[in-house]
Amino acid sequence: MTADTNLYNSIASTRKISDDGSLVVYNLTKGLDFSHPDKVAVTLASVFFEKDANNWFKVSGDHIEFSPKYKVRILLAEEHNKLLTETVNDFLRDVKKDEISRKFANQIKDVSTNEEKMRTVVGLAAIGAFFNKPFQRKDDKIEIEDQLFTEMLGSLEIRTPTNEDLIDWENLPI
Repeated sequence: MTADTNLYNSIASTRKISDDGSLVVYNLTKGLDFSHPDKVAVTLASVFFEKDANNWFKVSGDHIEFSPKYKVRILLAEEHNKLLTETVNDFLRDVKKDEISRKFANQIKDVSTNEEKMRTVVGLAAIGAFFNKPFQRKDDKIEIEDQLFTEMLGSLEIRTPTNEDLIDWENLPI
């Protein structure tokens, strides 16, 4: 068993579902080595997306519907200080850039980043309604990923055991 597999299994084993099914908690306050925050973040993003976030999105053709049935809380120990901040920031970047991009690649593969074409796009302010319609227009890939990511953040908490919010809302990777 490789170190990455061990880390994946260690993180996955902390996943607990509440009795009523409305909350999943990953209690990472003990037993994990945070000396390599990037490695922990990548692995946590993979576990979280495969076990939970993946279930929050329903894909039908070019439609992506966000419909979570429960929230996820990730608990991290306060004692890791700077490593904790790095891990959370890396985790959020990995979820957005790796997991969301890979999962919805078919739905967003035809997006355009061409500046001239971007000027012709109208209605990005109404992007919330956009997800209930097929992706018929070519839109900026980043805008779509950002929307999926921000939708997902509504059902995700990253906290300490004393309930301190660890998500840096001012510096999200969007």
